[in-house]
Amino acid sequence: MRPATWAQVGPVNEVWDPEYTGEALTGWKWSTDIGGRSFQGTAAAVDFEAPTKYATELDAGEMAGTITIELSGGNPTTHMDVTLDFRSKGMLSAMFFPVIKDAIGNGFAEQMDQFASTVEATD
Repeated sequence: MRPATWAQVGPVNEVWDPEYTGEALTGWKWSTDIGGRSFQGTAAAVDFEAPTKYATELDAGEMAGTITIELSGGNPTTHMDVTLDFRSKGMLSAMFFPVIKDAIGNGFAEQMDQFASTVEATD
């Protein structure tokens, strides 16, 4: 999977510095702007079974989470299940977490449609 595929998924706005094990994408750096704040973090693949499952752990210091994508079916239609588990880390982040959660949740379905189109077109 190409690193740019993850841009605009969940909280991720931009990705860079990809890391690979063989041909498998296993990590990258990312950034986001949520609730008027800018965050930068790292991502690491934590569970993948190509080509049907890919889970990545996101960590931005004050917040962290996991995005899991599972594919099933195929030929001609592939079903994609995406889960996003995000949590705050620390007292200050916990105070702002409802705003962060709403910002991430707004438009998530549209992000997944775009993600599916990107995967289909490039991967």
